[in-house]
Amino acid sequence: MEKRIDDRRKCDASIVCAYFNKENVCKAKMLNYSRDGMYFESDSLFKEGSNIFFKIKNCLFAPSDPDLFEGLRTASLAQVKWCKDMGEKDASHFGIGVKYYREF
Repeated sequence: MEKRIDDRRKCDASIVCAYFNKENVCKAKMLNYSRDGMYFESDSLFKEGSNIFFKIKNCLFAPSDPDLFEGLRTASLAQVKWCKDMGEKDASHFGIGVKYYREF
């Protein structure tokens, strides 16, 4: 059963991310987002409950939609809600779900 409040919007974005206030940056791929969070895949493990900072490097979107950019953050602080090992079938073998921290 789906627990999300907001609809997810598909995208294909290259991002860089790191644990908050740490220097080791990794590349990842954002596959969808909403007003509250996003899903990305990475070859790096991010621990549940940890804080990360991410920034979009480039992004490709599906056909034009007036609400397309609603909820898209180009750089933000977020909390890792879950991290799943998808196996080694793919170079990006961790699927990660994060929730954005509230904007001020």
